[in-house]
Amino acid sequence: MVVKISSLLLLTISTTSSALVPSRPSFKIPKTYHHRGLCTPPMASSSTRLNVNMDDIDVSTVTIPTKTAEEEKFDAHNAALCKERNLPLEKVKNARDLASPQNSPIKPGRVFRIGRVSDATEHDLEILYGDIGVKTLVDLRSPTELRDDPTLERDEVFAGFTDMVFYENGNKVKELGPEEKRMQKIRKRDRVKKVVSGATKNTKDVVVGFVDNFFGGDEFDGEDKEEECIDCMEASKLLEESSRRKDRKERHFVSIMNELKYVRGTLSKLRKRDIASTILKAPSTIVSKSARDNIKKPFLDEINGGGLPMLNELLLRFGAPGIKYVLDLISDKNRHPVAFYCTAGKDRTGMIAAIILALLGAEDDAIVEDYSLSANVYAEMNDHKAMVGALSQRSLDAKTFLGAPPQVMKDTLANIRNTYGSVEGYLDFIGFDEQSRQRLKYALTDE
Repeated sequence: MVVKISSLLLLTISTTSSALVPSRPSFKIPKTYHHRGLCTPPMASSSTRLNVNMDDIDVSTVTIPTKTAEEEKFDAHNAALCKERNLPLEKVKNARDLASPQNSPIKPGRVFRIGRVSDATEHDLEILYGDIGVKTLVDLRSPTELRDDPTLERDEVFAGFTDMVFYENGNKVKELGPEEKRMQKIRKRDRVKKVVSGATKNTKDVVVGFVDNFFGGDEFDGEDKEEECIDCMEASKLLEESSRRKDRKERHFVSIMNELKYVRGTLSKLRKRDIASTILKAPSTIVSKSARDNIKKPFLDEINGGGLPMLNELLLRFGAPGIKYVLDLISDKNRHPVAFYCTAGKDRTGMIAAIILALLGAEDDAIVEDYSLSANVYAEMNDHKAMVGALSQRSLDAKTFLGAPPQVMKDTLANIRNTYGSVEGYLDFIGFDEQSRQRLKYALTDE
């Protein structure tokens, strides 16, 4: 049995491995097909790298990290608060109104943070769509995570929603037609045919044949690359046309962070001598497993040492365009109620929730407490042991990355103030100016 782990962190390590450890091709790969400087050909897709085989991870031998008495007490306190604040949903985890934190200035029923919604039961949907009337869904996951979600197009959950895709490159948005899918498979040969349309017939045949034989015939449209946005509109026009769209439901795909961004961000934090040492070792990785392990060590050390605060720091920096887009959506009263989510509704979802609460004047203690309520979300998932095993297999500390300790959000808020001066300073940095902030405050606090 094979389990696909959708944690963005696991995807990051897999991407790092591919970036650092070149595969051994049977012939020299033409320069044209080098993907962003990586020597691994695109046919080594992330889905192949991310499969976690249960034969390799014996969950019966996986040890869940033990907790101290203080941690057990903290969990019990969280459980009581979750029972009080979380929506009474069966399958959708970590769901609550942003009006629920202590002394939150946000009016009830306007914006919700939740976990992945596609698993919703009929009971869950009755609450989300019937009682609350959620009108806008915002999916923060990366294209790789979307591709690995078998429930992404589940009719019971998403029928009646118009799909919108945010393209970071150019700040554009595309509205998908009724027959279009976010992760629709397209044939590579069709994409290549378009590129070589002006070439002679012999050239076309050679190129298309090479692609079929070397890279395979299909790929997913919308993987983690600079996607080309065709028939798109400027994201800013969405607000201008808000009133025209107020009577429909929308699902927005906004990948605020992907695996390659995490790798680039981690690289930017490594010391130059560590990078140089890693590069010098690269040739030996073709034949030496120990060398392959050593070459990843600086990255693993940086990730384990930085923990979730470092990942949040990279999210704030590299996810800026998507974060601004999400805030613009939430600022639009015609789109309320809005529910935004990632996989567990913990890190990316938690970051956007924290920014909104901080901007609107919530106390740090309330923001930290709301974040910490996500502490047990992974433990409640059916594949929790497999996730712990997968993280351990990649030399990552499961206790660090599957939890939501208060100190993580305290450090993150401190980092925002140290780096940008204030939350407002960060929002200026991403282009969410004073006028936009006032619009958001009005949308969430006005009677």
